[in-house]
Amino acid sequence: MIRRGEKLTIRAMAYPADDRHRDKCPTLAFFEQEAKEHPDEFCELRELLDFTARNGPPRNEIKFKHLSGTDGLFEFKTGGGLRLLCFQDGGSFIICTHGTVKKRQKADPEEIKRAARMKADYELAKRKGELLHVEPKVSS
Repeated sequence: MIRRGEKLTIRAMAYPADDRHRDKCPTLAFFEQEAKEHPDEFCELRELLDFTARNGPPRNEIKFKHLSGTDGLFEFKTGGGLRLLCFQDGGSFIICTHGTVKKRQKADPEEIKRAARMKADYELAKRKGELLHVEPKVSS
């Protein structure tokens, strides 16, 4: 789980560790990298996620936008180019697939395809009853 608030729970999608996936949890890998490389932008993204968990998605397309031509994919956006792709599961969850740094004016079609594949994997696992919601392990 990334954030839990009065309106929504925001989760990061993860896969079991195997050779098929680059990262077990692409969203958390993105967070770790961007917290180091772009700390101010990462702070803006964290604040946006906090706001969304408390109040629901922003109605401002500069901060949260439906990706046109997709089946329910959205992106959280910061002013400096961080993008966090996601989709909604019912009325109480936002599932984040992965993050990227904006390279051009429009969303990268390859990143959209990646998010769509992850959304399809999530929906299949949910239909099969194989979806697990787990809390990240905290190292001591």
